[in-house]
Amino acid sequence: MAPRISDLRDRLHRLKIREIPYTQQRRTVKAHDILRESHTRHVLQECTCDSREVVCKLCGNGVSYGSITYYCRLCKSYFHKNCLTITNPKIHEHTLTYLRRKHSFGCDACGFVRPDEIDMFGCLQCDFFVHRSCIFLPRVIKLTRHSHYLSHVFHILDDEAKCGVCQGRFSSGYGGYACIDKTCDYVVHSTCATNINVWDGIDHVEGEPEEGSSSKDASLEEMDDKKVHHFSHDHGLSRIPVDEECWQLCEACILPIDMGTFLGCKECSFALHEECARLPQEMDHPLHRHRLTLKVTKEGFFTCSACNQDSCGFKYQCCQEDCGFKIDAKCASFTDPFKHKTHKCPLYLRLEDLANRKSYLCCGCHEHSTTVATCTTCEDSSFDFKCLNLPPAIRYKYDIHPLILYFDRKHYKKQQLEKRRDSYLFLDWGRDRQPYSWCDVCEEEVHEYLLFYICFICRTTLHAKCILGSYPYMKPGHNIKVKGLKIQIASNSGASRPICHTCHRLCGDKLVFKENDLCFCSLKCIHSTKLVLTSE
Repeated sequence: MAPRISDLRDRLHRLKIREIPYTQQRRTVKAHDILRESHTRHVLQECTCDSREVVCKLCGNGVSYGSITYYCRLCKSYFHKNCLTITNPKIHEHTLTYLRRKHSFGCDACGFVRPDEIDMFGCLQCDFFVHRSCIFLPRVIKLTRHSHYLSHVFHILDDEAKCGVCQGRFSSGYGGYACIDKTCDYVVHSTCATNINVWDGIDHVEGEPEEGSSSKDASLEEMDDKKVHHFSHDHGLSRIPVDEECWQLCEACILPIDMGTFLGCKECSFALHEECARLPQEMDHPLHRHRLTLKVTKEGFFTCSACNQDSCGFKYQCCQEDCGFKIDAKCASFTDPFKHKTHKCPLYLRLEDLANRKSYLCCGCHEHSTTVATCTTCEDSSFDFKCLNLPPAIRYKYDIHPLILYFDRKHYKKQQLEKRRDSYLFLDWGRDRQPYSWCDVCEEEVHEYLLFYICFICRTTLHAKCILGSYPYMKPGHNIKVKGLKIQIASNSGASRPICHTCHRLCGDKLVFKENDLCFCSLKCIHSTKLVLTSE
């Protein structure tokens, strides 16, 4: 039998426990949680530091043992005395004082509001308030994504201006970085401009002359009316129109030369796309914060830092010796904003967010990537660099027309709506569903929501991987070294397919990797082979 309420009250009274009404108890607990979790201000007390492991909350440096410091008991934080006031700051002519409570107004330097942090300094005389991190903003900087120097200003005059990095708008009346050229309207948020992926960390002197482009930047020189000279080749190059029998590969990007005209050598098989030949020997690129230098890959291969694909072609590598950044010729051709064949709006670069580890879903291959180009107006429209670099049109030997890069998002969305409707009605949606198309090479289904190649006249459809291969930037006949082995890249176009030494499957890709009499279907199989091989 359950005890009565009166018996429970008598028992509580005998134990001298005061009964708290339920509503009052809820208010008490809630108020305590707010006081503990939502720290609204610092109540500082002067004290002597009695520990050698104390760190100042503002500057992050250690507090000397036995020194005079300030302590907040509620959040258990320590503060250097000198950190509470900043005298002679570069950003303002008066002393700035630390504000010990949370705020809901924006920083005059960057325009952003941080309502959950207590990190604002102010000058009451001038009604000037700034984040501590913004106090030390550089005056003049240079970004690789813009040709001029940028200077910090406290007022972006154009309310409709967009940040050149994140494409976001500016808070009215607040500051950022603006181009020093008065005829240029390029502006950037302070936080975007000083991002570790965007800025090289160099504070330039105001009035310092800009670096002009030298003659060394040009890769192509006109020899006469018919020939040109490229720095990577000893012979002169001629402009040659592409015909049906031309199946050469570009030495820079390793993609097929199958349309228009190209620069070819009549004394050897050297060939370049004209746009690849015009890539400068040195360049600033939005993908990296340092200047890049063009290198010609005679032997070996490298992995592109942007698209994460292996390449034997030209590469741009960082001029800093301790930086391992490098990109291939296709990624180096990227411009911000970028116009993609399959999307009507411009695409803007989004770099890896090291703090949040944010990744984006590529709508071309449905794989996650940290470096993409995305549309700011359309939903779910991000492309990684592997899909951005796909040729907009390509020639196929069994079709007289060029194949166009395409994907049918409208059809895919219609299918998803039908699938959702049938699931509500408890119908089997997949039983009567017809495939969108079939690949003419592998004879497997072509998904309309992934990028593929199609001829709308002949209805030829191919997976991008089937026509370009798993290693589209690796060249047949090129020698590379993997695990100490001398590997030769060969075309896999024979009547019979070899068997991979590691996985014991048929090598079905367009390329095969050979080491003497052994064949490998992929670089992964070379790395995972258990035999200790020696190459002479």
